[in-house]
Amino acid sequence: MYKTLNFSKTASSKLQNKINLSIIFNYLRKRGPMSRAEISRELDISAPAVSRVIEKLIEDGYVIETDKAKTKTGKRPTLVKVNEKKGLVIGIDLARKKIRAVASNLNNKILKRYWGSQIDDSKDIVDKLVKDIENILDDYKDKNTLKGICIGVPAVIDAASGKIISAPLYGSWKKINLKDLLSRKFNVPVYTENNVNLASLAEKNYGEGKKYNDIFFIEIGNGIGSGIIIDNHLIRGNFGAAGEVGLTIINDKNLGFKIKNKGFLEKFASVKSLEKSALKAIEDKRETKILDLIDNDISKLTSKIVCEAAFESDYVAKEIIGQMVKFLAVSITNSIFLLNPEIVVIGGDIINLPGVKKLFLKPLIKQLKRTIPYMVPIIKLSSLGEDAGVLGASFMAIEALLVGEFPYKIEQEILN
Repeated sequence: MYKTLNFSKTASSKLQNKINLSIIFNYLRKRGPMSRAEISRELDISAPAVSRVIEKLIEDGYVIETDKAKTKTGKRPTLVKVNEKKGLVIGIDLARKKIRAVASNLNNKILKRYWGSQIDDSKDIVDKLVKDIENILDDYKDKNTLKGICIGVPAVIDAASGKIISAPLYGSWKKINLKDLLSRKFNVPVYTENNVNLASLAEKNYGEGKKYNDIFFIEIGNGIGSGIIIDNHLIRGNFGAAGEVGLTIINDKNLGFKIKNKGFLEKFASVKSLEKSALKAIEDKRETKILDLIDNDISKLTSKIVCEAAFESDYVAKEIIGQMVKFLAVSITNSIFLLNPEIVVIGGDIINLPGVKKLFLKPLIKQLKRTIPYMVPIIKLSSLGEDAGVLGASFMAIEALLVGEFPYKIEQEILN
């Protein structure tokens, strides 16, 4: 039985109606098309109160009536659902070589994907975003259909102000306030967040983390970052820098390790590190099949080539991958000790490498089981792929918009 708190003795009728409105709307968002009778029964709210709320939501355009429910006998009740066409949001990911964006409806169904301007370390990122957002809106006759924008940035973000506090890969972005600049331009709410935090929210709500309350998401690409969700809440830390595992060091010799754009773990355990380690092995004249696979042309060397060589039992390639797995195992083990998550989800470019399960996932799980003295959490590869960042951005925009309008809801763990 799904129940909500009874506010009747502590709230005025006006507030009680607002609470019912919020709870019913958010419940519909989670549960999908339902009849008025089902809503009344499952939420233990009177049928007349449910009917009043539904009529108000229909009048305001947030809810629509849909098909009749299938029943064996009797009158078939009309189902109601959230009106996904009430508006759209734009989710943007700045963590790739080009601006990646999606337009999504209010159920976070992707309507269209976009690849935009080239990303580089310059302050013209604002102009590029404006141009790309305007191009997206050109696909829609009614420009007022845009309800919000969320941007994932590979940086530490002050969530309240929207300012970029630290952006190791893009130093010129520091102190730029994308939230303020773009909200004035497009006259809609704009939200900014660390891109990996957004990907972790996507995994929690649409991916491998859907059934879990405590999630550690680690994104392994050219850099390494993580998102932490505890008790269904994103953990940002004191000033938004929680989860910066790419800066992890593994022993006292690494104390003081600091280079401009990479942390210790990023230097030795990122996807890019495979390529750099292979290049060093070639320069050191080590015998390896990697050279045959690239026809002795260093410009053809990629991380995927290293993986292909490992599948051909090349000792150098297997050694390079094995070392990367060890570094990742150290960082993930320490994160598990600290957070005790139910599930660890691995995302980023690593999931696109050939044989990722055999070369990386299985050896990593083996290392964790050897080290952790209690139950090892579930370890999964992301099911969302490169959509994780933009799905998370869309999710945050929708949640911020609708929770602002409908602030009361049943705790999420009750619904799982």
